[in-house]
Amino acid sequence: MTEISKRHFLYLSAVSPFIFQLSAFAAQDDGNKSAVTYPRTIAVLQEAFSTEMIAYKNYIGYTSKALSEKYPNIAYLFYSFSYSEIVHADNYKQILAALGLAVKPFQIETEVRDTKSNTQKAAQNELKKIQATYPDFMRELETESCEEAIVSCMYSWKSHKQHEEKIKEIRKYSGIFFSSLRSRIEGLNLDFHVCKVCGSTIDKVPDLPCVICNKPKSNYQRIERPV
Repeated sequence: MTEISKRHFLYLSAVSPFIFQLSAFAAQDDGNKSAVTYPRTIAVLQEAFSTEMIAYKNYIGYTSKALSEKYPNIAYLFYSFSYSEIVHADNYKQILAALGLAVKPFQIETEVRDTKSNTQKAAQNELKKIQATYPDFMRELETESCEEAIVSCMYSWKSHKQHEEKIKEIRKYSGIFFSSLRSRIEGLNLDFHVCKVCGSTIDKVPDLPCVICNKPKSNYQRIERPV
């Protein structure tokens, strides 16, 4: 699995707004040129957008189901993750627009079951993105060195990896031990905040710049509880 050095990643994060502006300016001259220059990058961006939109729609469905089953904290967890997913999807959409392209329309089909099953499925999907989907995306992107795409994809990957150990624990206990897991989550005092730049999700009021994109803490959005 290819890794980007921390120094290089921070550099790309700092210059990415300027790269976006230059890309948008260039795209005004010839939108088709981007498809020739970055064919694999565009394919990844389209797939990543679809992946995150599907996750967003699933989390919205999971939220409603958890609320109906009287699990307010699990619903809040799902709802906060849905906000993070839409941040990622919007980032990919903006990069495609800067390259002179639009996201491809597609049909989103969700599968919402009971909260126990939804929790298991959510954990499985998150781990798949952490361990396989995003590493594959990164390998593809690095072949063409479209830096704004690499930065955005790295933001998404890091925000998913942010809670990897907790997700593994949720997957482990979301089966026959779900009642114990449910009681544990419902007993927590949660206050989620999501970075509007990269999708970083934390469960307390931020007191420092974002741990992923290093942007000011003012970029964190407090997530209201769903009702």
